Amino acid sequence: MTSDEFPHSLAGRIVELAKVLGSISIIVSFCTVIWAFTYGPVASFLDQWSRMQNSIAELQQKMAVVQGEDRVIREVPGLTYVSEPVYEGENIVFNMVAERTRLGLNCVLQYSQPIFTDMLNIPTPGLRREAARQIRDDPTPLRPGYTPPPNLRPGRVTVYLILAYTCDGKTVFDQTSTAAFEIIEGPRPLN
Repeated sequence: MTSDEFPHSLAGRIVELAKVLGSISIIVSFCTVIWAFTYGPVASFLDQWSRMQNSIAELQQKMAVVQGEDRVIREVPGLTYVSEPVYEGENIVFNMVAERTRLGLNCVLQYSQPIFTDMLNIPTPGLRREAARQIRDDPTPLRPGYTPPPNLRPGRVTVYLILAYTCDGKTVFDQTSTAAFEIIEGPRPLN
């Protein structure tokens, strides 16, 4: 219609009514879409989706921790121990089987530092040892020897290693499992 006059015919009135209803339906549809994305079910779905993505990311991080992927090396459980018997004044042999993780592929082991704890429960560092070889991508048996500090008392002692790596120009530290052993009093018998 081009005039400002309301049509007198039934067909013209139906066309004008359709135009008004069409305009109202567009406005209602637009308002419904705005409501759905801000307060309605779509907003709720998007919020749940976001929380689910965050939960999945947290689960992946926790799984990486459980599987040891957040560390430079992963030890084979149950294969970390100190060869015994160990008498006062003797070096220890720290046995372990370890492999590099994906995080540690580009890392180079610089040195290892043993930390001993005796019955006084005071952590005491032993002599640091420079890396003689690198840990491979598959399980690698290692048997480095360390000199315990002279002030350790005979009896039950625990030891773990702090491992210093250079990863992409940065120094990164990792730690082994703790191994317990007994220091026996006196020098080793000659028999």
